[in-house]
Amino acid sequence: MPYESISRQFFHFDRWLGAQPVGNGHINDTYRIDFEARAIPRSFLLQRLNHHIFRQPQVLMENIRKVSDHLSRQEYPYQLIHPVTTLDGQLLYTDPEGNYWRVFPFIQNSYAPEALVQPEIAWEAARAYGAFARAMRSFPAIELAETIPGFHDTDRRWEVFTGIVEKNPAQRVQQSSPEIAAMQEALPVFEAVSRMKKSGELPLRVTHNDTKAGNVLFDQNTHKALAVIDLDTVMPGAVLSDFGDMVRTFAPDKTEDNPTAVSLRQDMIAALLEGFLLETGDWLHAAERKHLMLGAAWITGEQALRFLTDWLAGDVYYKIQYPEHNLIRARNQLALFRLILAEVV
Repeated sequence: MPYESISRQFFHFDRWLGAQPVGNGHINDTYRIDFEARAIPRSFLLQRLNHHIFRQPQVLMENIRKVSDHLSRQEYPYQLIHPVTTLDGQLLYTDPEGNYWRVFPFIQNSYAPEALVQPEIAWEAARAYGAFARAMRSFPAIELAETIPGFHDTDRRWEVFTGIVEKNPAQRVQQSSPEIAAMQEALPVFEAVSRMKKSGELPLRVTHNDTKAGNVLFDQNTHKALAVIDLDTVMPGAVLSDFGDMVRTFAPDKTEDNPTAVSLRQDMIAALLEGFLLETGDWLHAAERKHLMLGAAWITGEQALRFLTDWLAGDVYYKIQYPEHNLIRARNQLALFRLILAEVV
């Protein structure tokens, strides 16, 4: 891959030092690029945007520009990751093969947590996501495009699920009857959240929509949060989804594809609530504060729905590593859903 020639679409430099893969993202391909300009070493992140997932790359980048510009005008305590434009002022470079490339600053001496983390990291991340929500609360969410249309439209996802069960395209319905029955337990939660969104009880806000540990950069020495990253899925939504995805990804003691029994780490839930509410508790609506854990049940149930739908459809969306991978994921998330629902008061 001609990373040097792609990088020269964004920078003038004298000496190319190389490109190295960064992270283990499932959607985009990311590389650290290093070069010298006027004898000064420089480092940036070069990323190939997956335009099969994000069908409107230009619209997505315009979202990121709007969000970055807005954050720069707020009292936002974290570093901003403004996209770097090409030499002719574009947010993306399209190569001859039709791939879309973009560049972001590289934050030295930082790391993105992976897998299971400690409560101190969860607290820092939740506070950072809360500060992001605080800084964006004055931005009219309707001005942002949906980079993945219907991402948290659980009503629509349920329709797709029931259609797949009826059509049974992969002939897996009969062997999955326990999981299909268990999925019905989530329907009242989906309906409750849908009613609150449609009534306005849950206001439309700017939401991150991928609030896992790996989307906050931390200082390698102090282990304090430095930046909220990966703004590809920033869209209009309900704040419950962002807190919910934090609980879904931070609080369990097993990863989502672990086949063994999952448990909830109560210290993680406490850390997430404390960190998030420190930044949001004084301005969230009463219904939002009240239903944060319902949001966790919603998003976990929705993820179970997505995995089970893909399993029943014949594994057409998620990458799998073995034949029953999506079924194992669905079982894990269904079990986690039940545990979280027991926490809802």
